[in-house]
Amino acid sequence: MILGADGYVVCRVNRFASSNSQRITVVLSSVDRQMRKTLATIGPAIEAHMEWSLLPFTWQGEEGAAASGPFVEELSVGDTSVAGVGFPVKLGIMGNGFALFFGSGLDLVGDRVVEFHRDTYRIMRELLTLDVQRISPHQNLNDRELQCLQLAADGHKSEAIAEELALSVHTVNAYLGFAATKLDAVNRIQAIAKAIRLGLIG
Repeated sequence: MILGADGYVVCRVNRFASSNSQRITVVLSSVDRQMRKTLATIGPAIEAHMEWSLLPFTWQGEEGAAASGPFVEELSVGDTSVAGVGFPVKLGIMGNGFALFFGSGLDLVGDRVVEFHRDTYRIMRELLTLDVQRISPHQNLNDRELQCLQLAADGHKSEAIAEELALSVHTVNAYLGFAATKLDAVNRIQAIAKAIRLGLIG
């Protein structure tokens, strides 16, 4: 309402998706069919933009020019029916995403761009935290997986963990792999970060 937008969408970007899986996932939305079509059209341009910039961006629609404001770049995209503005978010190991607001004549005066970008970071951080909490790791991770994660977090390599716990290196790697899978992490580093954030290890 403050921007004068007709709709919004908050999306998560999966950097590690394979070529045949969905890289952009809609998390929150109030969009209609035209806006969904616009998202599909500009998605690749948004991903390319996020590779080298965290600046908010705008794009043109059929009804007129893109919105303008301070600290905003205009995306060069194909034909889109609805104009709008987007705010990219990069939260490191926690994840990446963006929020889009659709409409012509969006009001980006004064500090509004900076305020909305800050709010987008807060919202995305909360959404990604909820995703992590849904995993219910207390019920899923067993003691050995937690021990291996803790030792890995302390800087021990698989060989040292195996010696400490009287296990084979293969078994240690299996435990760390199971823990990463249960925490929906792409590798042991991300699994350790999520386990620390959830208070499972110190």
